[in-house]
Amino acid sequence: MIKPIATAFAALLIGASAFAQPASVPVKDFDVYVDTPTGFVFVKLPAGWKFVAKLDSAEMSHLPGTVLTSLLPAEVEGTVVARQGGEQGRP
Repeated sequence: MIKPIATAFAALLIGASAFAQPASVPVKDFDVYVDTPTGFVFVKLPAGWKFVAKLDSAEMSHLPGTVLTSLLPAEVEGTVVARQGGEQGRP
């Protein structure tokens, strides 16, 4: 009885992984990312992301084309992520 259940579960996992999409845009070391809502600038170092500056609105309007402004794949861009926390008693 357990073997058919385990086999079915394994088949489900294999089938699901075939449709899995990358959760983020592939980035290389020393890529620059600007968080557009805040203007914060980060650089991808071999040890991880490092905050380097905060841009003002004039600088934000003149970003080079090589700067990343999203780390989500294009097909996930419109996705809205629920906030954590929030006010008590409100949905």
